[in-house]
Amino acid sequence: MTVASLQFVAALLLASVLFPLLPTPRARQGALFLGNCVFLGSLVPNAATWAALAAFLASGYAAARILERRPVRALLAAYVAGIVAVFVLLKRYAFLEQVVPPAMLDHPITIVGLSYMLFRQIHYVVDSMQGQIPTPSLWGYLNYQMNLFGLLAGPIQRYQEFQASWDKLVTVATDQHDLLKRYLRVFWGVVKIVGIAAAFSFAYQKLFARLESLHAASDTPGLLTALVLFLGVFYLYPLYMYFNFSGYCDIVIGGAALVGLRLPENFDRPYLSRSVIDFWTRWHRTLGFWIRDYLFMPMYKAVAERNPRVAPSVAFGCYFVAFALAGIWHGTTSNFLVFGAINGLGASAAKLGEQYLIRKRGRAGLRQYLQSGRIRLVSIWATANFFCVSMLFFPHELERCLIPLRVLYAALEAAIRG
Repeated sequence: MTVASLQFVAALLLASVLFPLLPTPRARQGALFLGNCVFLGSLVPNAATWAALAAFLASGYAAARILERRPVRALLAAYVAGIVAVFVLLKRYAFLEQVVPPAMLDHPITIVGLSYMLFRQIHYVVDSMQGQIPTPSLWGYLNYQMNLFGLLAGPIQRYQEFQASWDKLVTVATDQHDLLKRYLRVFWGVVKIVGIAAAFSFAYQKLFARLESLHAASDTPGLLTALVLFLGVFYLYPLYMYFNFSGYCDIVIGGAALVGLRLPENFDRPYLSRSVIDFWTRWHRTLGFWIRDYLFMPMYKAVAERNPRVAPSVAFGCYFVAFALAGIWHGTTSNFLVFGAINGLGASAAKLGEQYLIRKRGRAGLRQYLQSGRIRLVSIWATANFFCVSMLFFPHELERCLIPLRVLYAALEAAIRG
């Protein structure tokens, strides 16, 4: 079942009518827990997956309670390393074929949403150790991890934010206009996915198939034809991803609001960003903030505490490593590492450029630079195209991702030779 399916939308509309009739927050929590179980059950294929999921979730809650009482960094590091190793094994990362026996990868476990569960679990354990979760409960934790509105693809909500609305589950809108906005957001999300995104996806697949056929036949098209085909796949896939993912977020955020849950916003006009760092605070915002708080900042802090003088220089490397790891998190094949590495280079370059401007012109000069309308337009154009470059490596395994570039290069080479 997908969130844009007729069954999901119909069930959501029915729930929005029935939930306000339940008399207490506890009753609404129970109903939502039942909905979480039904939705998750529709995605779990076998008993082995149920057992693995239960063990995965139980380990997170147990680790959080232990680290809350004994906040030892070594214990945290050991748990995170262990749970990441389990995640890599369960997801069957491609490189494992070279280092582990095949029998270890031949398992029937398929946990939908495991990538997002991993990030939520690391956040929960880290924040518990730091004393930032004042009233933990197994009931709240399970519903936080199994929340059907964030299960498949986020947003990556913090437990504290979830608990604030979970404890109350106030479903009544402030007025009819507010209620209508929630319904319209769900409707607009469905339109984005089944209409706009589907159209972009169809066009992309047609153009990519044409490039594949040219490459397979070693047929070199004219430069203009190759350029049109390349630019088609270059821009269509990022547009498809935006409308598909933002449409999904519209449905789950609007739908969650109908039953009293508040989810964080995940998009804020990302194609108007003026740097890669700015982009990741606008595109999949909750992932960008998670990368900042749980990857970049711990790495940077570890260096700054030991050697403050080199910390500013090491920051560029921390950006690169953080985004490369986030790229690997997206998928199990090498193309996702390339995707992450490109964004890591872009983030590092953005920070390096900012430091250069501060050295040359001071902070006042940096503010003047940022206020220039002409520079802003150029920065927005460059950032959007840079992201499109990284997205060339997102939809397929690496060899297939390189096909548009190879066809364009062959056409360019043939045009130069005359």
